[in-house]
Formats: sequence, structure tokens, C-alpha cells
Amino acid sequence: MTQWSQRLTYEELNSYFPELIPGIINNEYVGFILVNSAEHGDLAIGMNGTYYLDSGKIDGENPLEGFGDNIVRHLKRTSSFEHTPDILVNSFYDERSDEVCAFEELVGSHGGAGGDQSKPFILYPSSWNVSDEEIIGAESIYALLKENLLKLKS
Repeated sequence: MTQWSQRLTYEELNSYFPELIPGIINNEYVGFILVNSAEHGDLAIGMNGTYYLDSGKIDGENPLEGFGDNIVRHLKRTSSFEHTPDILVNSFYDERSDEVCAFEELVGSHGGAGGDQSKPFILYPSSWNVSDEEIIGAESIYALLKENLLKLKS
């Protein structure tokens, strides 16, 4: 249980904890954070810039540069969840080494963005019915698997 029952906005976080967001985004291992602003909607904030996800406006450097073509879509989806954190923290991405900094003891970054993990693939039997449309997100993978599983059972 937390002190607040709702997701705190960017403005509330800055009011209650004025050093928190600057302290996080100025960490060399952080690529960007995702917060929700009462005034501007979803924001991706990095050390040197802010991406306004609802409008597409960028102030300063784009903190989402290098995190894949669908990063905005993924962040907006994540922000829409009932139990989204007040501050979602994503590590940096180093283009030269194609590496991310995992905040857990894994080879990749579970649920993170950047690097090869932003380019997933699925290997499936040629007999499956798979649309030519891009598959994005866990729901799309689930639907694809469920549809083909039902065909196997019939």
C-alpha cells in the first residue's frame, strides 16, 4: 500500500518531491522516464530533453532516440494501464555497443526498450495463418497464438 491511491502526476511529484525527477534523469544509467502530466499528458523525460507523447513535440534532445520505431506506441500503452507506476524508469541505450543497462541481473532488460530487444521476432510454421500487418505488443502475439491454436484443435 502506498500513501496515495492514484497515480501521481508530474506536477504532484515535483511538488511533493522536488529533487526526485531531476535526481533520476541525471543518473548516467537512465535513458528516460515516463510520467503523466496533468497539463501535457504523457511525457518521456531524459537528461537533455522531453518528448510530449500526446502531441509529438520535443523540447531539447529526443530522449527516445534509438529506442525503436514503436517506442511512443509502447509507452502510451503502458501509461494507459490501471497500475502504471508514477515514474517508469528505462535505462540508457548505447548505440555503439548495442547495449542497454538492465536494472536486474539478466542479459537483457525485462520489459525495457532499446537495443536488439526492441526488434523481436517469432518463428512459426508456414501453415499458420499470419497477417502481413506488423505484430506489436503482447496482445497481438497472444491473439496470433490463440487463433492458430484453435485451428489446430479443430
